[in-house]
This record gives sequence, C-alpha cells and structure tokens, in this order.
Amino acid sequence: MVLTLLCLLLPTRNSTADAWYYAACVRYGHDLLLPHHLLHNAAGWLWLQLLRPLHPEVISALLALNALAYGGTLLGLRQLLRRLTGSDALRLALLAAAGSSFGLLRFATENETYVLPLLLSVGGSVAWLRHLRTGALPALLTAGLLAAGACLLHQLQAWWWLGLLIGTALFSPRRGALLWFAAPALLVPLTYALALDYWHLPRTAESLVRFALHDFLSGSAGAPASLPQAALLTGANVVRTFAQIHGSTLALLRQLPGLAVVPVLGLAGVAWAWLRRARHPEAPRGTGLPPVLGQAVRRTHGLILLLHLGFAAWASGNAEFMVMLPVLLALLLTAAPPTLARPLTAAAAALLAWNLAFGLVPSHRLDFTNLPPLLRRVRQEPNTWFLLDNHNLALNQLHYLTGRDGAPNVLPAPDLLRQKRHWTPAQLQQWLRSQQQAGRRLSTDALGGPRLLDRASLLRGAEAAELLRGFRPVVRDTFPTFFGPRYLTDLR
Repeated sequence: MVLTLLCLLLPTRNSTADAWYYAACVRYGHDLLLPHHLLHNAAGWLWLQLLRPLHPEVISALLALNALAYGGTLLGLRQLLRRLTGSDALRLALLAAAGSSFGLLRFATENETYVLPLLLSVGGSVAWLRHLRTGALPALLTAGLLAAGACLLHQLQAWWWLGLLIGTALFSPRRGALLWFAAPALLVPLTYALALDYWHLPRTAESLVRFALHDFLSGSAGAPASLPQAALLTGANVVRTFAQIHGSTLALLRQLPGLAVVPVLGLAGVAWAWLRRARHPEAPRGTGLPPVLGQAVRRTHGLILLLHLGFAAWASGNAEFMVMLPVLLALLLTAAPPTLARPLTAAAAALLAWNLAFGLVPSHRLDFTNLPPLLRRVRQEPNTWFLLDNHNLALNQLHYLTGRDGAPNVLPAPDLLRQKRHWTPAQLQQWLRSQQQAGRRLSTDALGGPRLLDRASLLRGAEAAELLRGFRPVVRDTFPTFFGPRYLTDLR
C-alpha cells in the first residue's frame, strides 16, 4: 500500500517519447492496436472511458493506471511468496526489495507498456501454483488465459508464457495438462487476425505474420549490438533495474551534493543489519506446499528469468525488457535462509531511499528538457527545419497536444538524420546547403547543452558538431533546464 501510494503521488513529469505517443493514441482514439503490445492502448482507452466523468488529464490517468497495476503486481507476488517461504520476515523483505527496485518503480510512474502485462503474468503464476498444489485443471486454464492475455498486452511476456508451459510439462501432476494450459494461447493469433481489419490489412497468413512481427522485422523492437557493447549494456542495465544509475546521477550530485548522504546511510544500514542478523532463524510456519513443489516453482521461474534476461541482452541490453527481473529474483530467493531477512530488509530500505532520491522525486519535481518553448517555435515557424536531439519526444508531445501525428518541419539531429537516410557526411552537408539556398532556416538543439551518459548516447555515432564543420553556429534561444541550459542554434 505504501509503495503504491508513493507511485500514485510521484508520477514523472519527464515522460519518454513513447509515453507521449501512447497517451496521444488513447486521447484521440487512434492506433489503439499496435502489433508489439496489441491491447495495451485499447486497455488505456477503456480506462479513460471509465474515468471520463472525472475529466482527467489523459496522461495523468494513464500514469495512475500503471501505479495501480504495480500495486496489483506486488499483491500477486505476495501470494506467491506466502507459498514459497514460511518465514514472515523473509517474505516481507523480498516483497519490499522487489517493490523498491527501480525497474518496477520507474514504469509504475511512467506511461509505458510493461507493468500491466507483468500484472497478468504474475497472476498467471499464482493460478499455475494453485494448479501444482491442488491438481485443479480450471486453475491451469486460468493460468494459461492470464499468461496469454499478458502476451496480448506486450509480446515480451511470451517468454513468461513459454516458461510456464515448460514448467507445466515438467511438473504438472495431471495428464493432459499441457493442453489445458496452452489452449487459451489460441486467443493470441485469433486476436491478431481480428486486428488486421482495424488496419485495413488483407486477411492472409503472410499479412498476419508481418503484422504480428512488425517491430522485429523493422528493428524497432531492438536488435543485437556488438557482443562487447551488448555485454556492457546488459550488465549496466541489470544493475539499473534495481538501483537508478544514469548519466543524471552524477549531475544530480553536482547540483545537490547533500544527496551523497543517501548512499552512505544506505550502505551503513545494510552493514549494520548484516552484523546484527539473526544467528538462529525463526521457526517457519507451514506454507501448505511440499518442498518438492516449491523447488519446481523456483526452477520454473528461474528458467523464465533466464529467458527474459537472454532476450534483453539480445536487444542491446534493453533495460525496459528487464522490468520483471526483481519479481522473478524474489521468487528464487525464497530458498535463502531466513537469517538473511534483516539484511534484505535493510537493502530494500536502502534501494527505496536511493531510487526516491535519484529517480522518482527528481523526475516528479524537476524539468529535464523544458520543451514547451521549443514546441511553440516549431508551431510558429513552419519554414524552419528543426533538427532536434530528441525529435521523437518533440513530435509525440506535439501529437498529444494537437492531435496531429507528425510535424513537417521537425527532423532528427544531424548525426541521426545522416544515419536514418544512409548519407555520407558530404551528402548531409550538401542537403543542408540546398535547404538554405531554398530559403529554409536551419535550427538545431544538438550543439552544446547538457550531455548525460545513457544507452542512446552509447549507441549513437558521430557527434553533430563533427558533421557541421563549415557551418557557422549562432545561438538564437536558450531553454533553462535543471541540468543546464539547452541552446537552439541557427546554422549559417
């Protein structure tokens, strides 16, 4: 309850480009059936209809939905933990640690597409465990239905579904169990087939496959980087799934040096709790689950963890694809001795303090981009090319504000534009000169301004300044942000 309330009270004011796009889709009722997360926007649209009498701000209503889904996920996790450990202290410590992880808190306070499907996947595991415990086939059917529903909310959850399917084959006590679990999955291709009409696509098998796998075929769902780069990003984002580590962390410390007390007190608390840990564990209560079944649950969810982590590594270490790792790790750690409950509780408190100080509170209270004055210029100057460092964020905020998908005078920053159009540096400069000769003004925010180290910057190529040699930059406007001023610069 406390963690859910924190998420409801601390929604981000620095939403991502994708978050603004999904909010625009829900606000204007279009693009409700996107292939990578087919029913997520539709679920948001239904939620908005439910709240319509209250006249909420659309993106605020969607942020609240994710916070509530986060609370539901923790309730489901609590049910699983109660069956897997008889130690009340260990159960509460694991629940607090998972709920305090940045991966969950981040998406509970953002309008992204990862928490609702996780809620259904955890619900599927609750039903699956009930089947293992009682042998009831309706419970297994429910598990399959929830796991399939999670896939319709986001294709990423197919790995959770696959893990439960394998676990059913290995550990179910009932004959025909695979069929009972797998049957609801037929709803997935059926729903995708029905969605073809929404997009006016032909009802053919080829069209169905291309639509369902659109984001993978186009590369927008992620693609493998080089092995060293993928390993670096995967390791960094596994850490970041638990504690907010970002280019903004050092910048926050420079601006607010008092925040340094948070990690110091956190580490001291964990060390104290370790030294004061119980030497003799409490007498565990019964869980009603035979040890062999507890081991089956942990093995199955350990497999699910490996499947999700492997896919995230393939997708260049994408942190968004690791949101479920804290939940899965909590299930595995139920095998830990109860004497670790006190250190784990201290670690959970330290994580929460860190993630509030360096994640949720700054994101809720501070403005990292200050886009509104730039967006006003974009709307007022249709004859200017705006080459923007985060052009998708600008486009999607405009989409949310105006209902129009796209702005004809907004382009990516020069380095990204070159990559997108497969130009050489000379071809980029030739195009820029031709636009000047045609009377178009060239403005960019990619020169100067704060630079934070993140996954996107690591994956980007040459810097814009290198590509713009020969142009004379003239600053025309300054937009203050918490991390320092951003500059709108004319190229002459």
